[in-house]
Amino acid sequence: MIGVIGEALVDFISQKAEGSTVSFDSHVGGCGLNAATAASLQGTSVGFMGKLSQDMFGKRILEHLVDNQVLFDPSLCAAPQPSLLAFASLDEQKKATYAFYWEGSAPVTLGKEELLAVLSEHSDLRVVHIGSLALALEPGCHAILAALRQYEPRPIIFLDPNVRPAVIADEKSYKKRIQEAFGLASIVKLSDEDLAYLYPNTDVRAQARKLAKDYSMHVILTLGREGSIWFTPEGGATSMPIVDLPVIDTVGAGDTFSGALLSYLHERDCFGSDGQTPLLGELNESLIKDALRWATAASAINCSRRGCDPPTKLEVQTLLSSQ
Repeated sequence: MIGVIGEALVDFISQKAEGSTVSFDSHVGGCGLNAATAASLQGTSVGFMGKLSQDMFGKRILEHLVDNQVLFDPSLCAAPQPSLLAFASLDEQKKATYAFYWEGSAPVTLGKEELLAVLSEHSDLRVVHIGSLALALEPGCHAILAALRQYEPRPIIFLDPNVRPAVIADEKSYKKRIQEAFGLASIVKLSDEDLAYLYPNTDVRAQARKLAKDYSMHVILTLGREGSIWFTPEGGATSMPIVDLPVIDTVGAGDTFSGALLSYLHERDCFGSDGQTPLLGELNESLIKDALRWATAASAINCSRRGCDPPTKLEVQTLLSSQ
């Protein structure tokens, strides 16, 4: 099973209207929830390990989990705190800029003992996705890393920092936390913008290669319209161009990429088999190339639709068979 520790929220995306009127479309989202949804739609068993409010937005998020067959823990789904909300505007390239309303919200109050209790309920847990707002916002960010350091047998850790500078109050503390997460992770996916924030004034490709070597982990660098590059701990690099489809917006593009990639690897027993201690198997160049191509196609389909709307396994298969 894939576990996802992260935030769920409701996105309000601004739409152009006549005159000065601004309207919003709302979508269930959040890096963690989007990645979990994307993996589940690929047919993989997924558990979302995030805290949800009992308010109207939390109930909508819960309905989304049920509709998309994402598992959840009832003990985390009726918090008295409000839901986390996000407002997004799109630029000419359809990229989103966000404002978050998170202080005192349910997702950031997740505690270490709560998380350990949920983790212990899943004996088939192979890999865990962490990152984004959940690793940026206090106090929950500390609970995630503390729980994963303590929990045994530790699952494979997949990290997507998905940096949101707007919510980072202490840049030095945040960067230190991400470095701690690097130390736990076996696979890290970062965008060029993420790396530019974490390591300013450096060549992002060279820095991604260095991270792979220094932390002995796989690093996937996404480069927008320039595709992606997978760097291995041994120094290998595999590039993948984009799958060119019309773009409506890029909301959830990286999350869909991550969820589809995790599903692809999970279904090929890359994280070990049930009943065994989680262990990252050999990822040869052929497998890496196929996994990147699959995740890239899934992300492209998502971007051809409004909001985060990941594709099914059949949709990805159909697109790739036509390429």
